[in-house]
Amino acid sequence: MVSKGKINIGVHVPPEGKSFEEMKKYVQTAEKLGFDLFTITDHFLNMENPRGETNHPLECWTTLAGLAATTKTIYLAPLVSCAYYRLPTVLAKMATTIDIISGGRFILGLGAGWLKEEFESFMGGFPSARERLDALEDAAIICRDMFRRGACTYHGKKFSAINALNRPRPVREDIPIMIGAKGEKRALKIAAKCADIIHITGFPTIQIAEHKIEVVKKHCRYVGRNFRELLLGIGLVVMLHEDEEKIEEYAQNLSKSKGISVEEAGKFAHNSAGPKNIANLIREFNKRGIELFTLPGLSIEDMKIFAEEVLPKLH
Repeated sequence: MVSKGKINIGVHVPPEGKSFEEMKKYVQTAEKLGFDLFTITDHFLNMENPRGETNHPLECWTTLAGLAATTKTIYLAPLVSCAYYRLPTVLAKMATTIDIISGGRFILGLGAGWLKEEFESFMGGFPSARERLDALEDAAIICRDMFRRGACTYHGKKFSAINALNRPRPVREDIPIMIGAKGEKRALKIAAKCADIIHITGFPTIQIAEHKIEVVKKHCRYVGRNFRELLLGIGLVVMLHEDEEKIEEYAQNLSKSKGISVEEAGKFAHNSAGPKNIANLIREFNKRGIELFTLPGLSIEDMKIFAEEVLPKLH
């Protein structure tokens, strides 16, 4: 279960190149091991090689519906679904249906989208950042009203709705909205206004997380939102084995991709390696207010090691 006031741990498994049976094995293993959340990406093409012929993903929402029907306790979410790809009125109905299938275990993850080739192939063009953020804000507002009020009339910059009814209702008569964002000027402002969960994307060191949290607090004051209502999350790459060669490789990749010094990247990489260091790092983030940690790239065996050697240290 994902909730405030505790450390929530999720497993993030993109369906690129995976069969449904493989995805089912991942989610059922995560559930059995006691993880709180299972998330998948929302893409139509392979993120690493969108123009290639192989390893393209299963469709996100139909996959989540299938996973909801084959699990009993673990929460499910897209991390995150592109708000531009589907009409938000239809998206709200889809989310409500999966919530009903799961017995109230669904979280609607939303983002602005970013994969240019995917937009061009499936949407016929790549909208500007402003247009994509307009779509995100409209979608979050429309879905929120359809979840909480059961109907929505709204006229937005990208999307509108006229008395769009949402029947049957979600199991809890609401579905939490999680917005993935890192842009400080507008994306985090939309999240502060519309989200129940803000998943801070990018590469959050302790210092970056502290800064982003202050930005969210500022936006909350501006939009009149109680910051304490929000649950904050991050993605966290961890290495269960303290392999110096892999740690060094991870540090070099971090330095190049994130534009940080090799020293800073190396320190973060070492702090992310080994069960004891991982638990300490999660606790340090948690002291700053981060309560949800989604873990990408774990194998089935890694999930078992994490559950046996890290989860007990966090409770």
